[in-house]
Amino acid sequence: MAPDGTPWYVSAFDAHYPLMQTYEDAWTEVQAASVEVLLDLPPGARILDLACGYGRHSRTWREAGHRPAGLDLSPPLLRLARERAPGGRWARGDMRGLPFRAGAFDAAALLFASFGYFETRGEDTATLREIRRVLRPGGGLYLELKNPDHLRRHLPPDGTVTLQEARVTESSRIAPSPGGDRYEIRRLVRQPGQPERRYFYSIRLYRPEEIQESLRETGFTDVALFGDYQGASPSPTLPRLIVTARTN
Repeated sequence: MAPDGTPWYVSAFDAHYPLMQTYEDAWTEVQAASVEVLLDLPPGARILDLACGYGRHSRTWREAGHRPAGLDLSPPLLRLARERAPGGRWARGDMRGLPFRAGAFDAAALLFASFGYFETRGEDTATLREIRRVLRPGGGLYLELKNPDHLRRHLPPDGTVTLQEARVTESSRIAPSPGGDRYEIRRLVRQPGQPERRYFYSIRLYRPEEIQESLRETGFTDVALFGDYQGASPSPTLPRLIVTARTN
């Protein structure tokens, strides 16, 4: 929850969000290729891009000949996605109840640590069940998570940076919570001629054995863990935990 009691993800991803993601944009092609390789996608794969934001991965997959569909809860980011890719397939919705028929996709991807937003692990479980429902038999799932072991050793220091004309001050912590620790970020954005904007982000951290258990409980098989986009073994020295799995 955000400090005002509303789910943090309802307001965090507004029209200003892309301003703060210029570094991550540089990784788009690498991330999109990682999904293709680690899931061994066939040509023209139907890919569900969950928490698609402004559609950077879907656009890359479409250019590669795949058939992506992007889903997000944020109207401003979906408007930007449609502006940048008018012919794309975009939908607004909640990943706990996906607006797609059973077996509609060959693969699903949750990139940029977009799994673990919800308050309870039960809601995360509901998300995994929904993803499994919309995947065809043998379909693949790709999750990009924060590596909790690495994060505890390398928690980003508090500080202020300049992005375009904005001054962004950020602080973070690992906070205990029921069902597992969460990575919390508080961000203050100051921009000339505009009121200050405050953002809050909170993501549940999953240890390798916890996400493996959750996937198996929801009917996924062939669960594999990696430490980077190229498929290295997981390690406390690597910031990411990449997880792939299959449906029966």
